Amino acid sequence: MRVPDEELMMRCRSGDAVAFELIVMRFKDQIINYICRLVGDYHQAEDLTQETFLRIYKNAGRYEPRSKFKNWLYLIATNLCRNEIRDRNRRKTDLFAEASEDKETDCLSVLPDFRYMPDRVYEKKERELIIQQKINCLPENQRLSLILVTYQGMRYEEIAEIIGCSVGAVKSLVHRSRQNMKKLLVEAGVGESHNAKI
Repeated sequence: MRVPDEELMMRCRSGDAVAFELIVMRFKDQIINYICRLVGDYHQAEDLTQETFLRIYKNAGRYEPRSKFKNWLYLIATNLCRNEIRDRNRRKTDLFAEASEDKETDCLSVLPDFRYMPDRVYEKKERELIIQQKINCLPENQRLSLILVTYQGMRYEEIAEIIGCSVGAVKSLVHRSRQNMKKLLVEAGVGESHNAKI
């Protein structure tokens, strides 16, 4: 029988290293996937995932099972991603300012060379890349809400706890993010039929 996450975390709080290892094994892949979608870089996602679990371990003594452990885990991962994205944006501000003097910048950067892939693989990879790039163009809370509901399968109540707003606000964010994504994808030449996952 599967031990609840909260019980495992309470064992961690008592210094049980095996319980912590079980938590890492249980959540590592989905946290890497989540962070990778937010920051757009797998290697950076690995580093931030490691930092997420390090923070869980360091703060185990203060853990209180007031809500789902999973929500607390995603909150820590989300805050680390927000900090990383803000730091990255600060570092790139000067580069973007210089680039905008020469030409307008767009969220859709140059696509990799798919010429030698079969047509279906080419189209799928190109479409996935465009979708990810357009998700990255959304405002922060819209992006977080959309990724959490669409790719992480979370309920509105869980998302509200993770991003710190009401359930009604999450519903509104998800609705606006989907409307914005449809518009962005149409502008990028990706038809309505490809919007089903969003």
